[in-house]
Amino acid sequence: MSDTMALRAIQQLGQTYRALMAGFETSIGYSVPRWRILLSLYHQGEMSQKLLAQQLRLDPGALTRHIKAIECDGLVARNNDSTDNRLTNVVLTDEGRKSVQHTLPRRAAFFESAFGDLSEAQAEELIIVLRKLEVRMQSESSEPVVDQGQIEVAQSGASQQG
Repeated sequence: MSDTMALRAIQQLGQTYRALMAGFETSIGYSVPRWRILLSLYHQGEMSQKLLAQQLRLDPGALTRHIKAIECDGLVARNNDSTDNRLTNVVLTDEGRKSVQHTLPRRAAFFESAFGDLSEAQAEELIIVLRKLEVRMQSESSEPVVDQGQIEVAQSGASQQG
């Protein structure tokens, strides 16, 4: 592939990513990272911030900032772990649980709007191409390359997360 075509592809990927993030936040009412935090807590219940950061592959500092903002909105509560005071646990409040339940239909509508006219084959091809790019980019960065088993776990979680 020529440098020009590679540059065009990378620029398009960046534009698509920014449009996806903006559209998601506009439609759902939450940024993708905050939604993923809420949805993880909704499905898995109370957990430590450390485990949540690992599962969502978020920087612990960024996770803390998101959680503080969500806590100010009354959607989550934090408390010290009863067995390990070094850990802080996070749990959805009743208001947080209701908010997630109320938002799930909007999330489904967003997915349908964004991807509804793609065939299953087109969606699968998109996933394959994006996965190849991800693996290549990970090998160029300090982030370890995710093995196929982790990718499959991430895919099953992505259907619940995003």
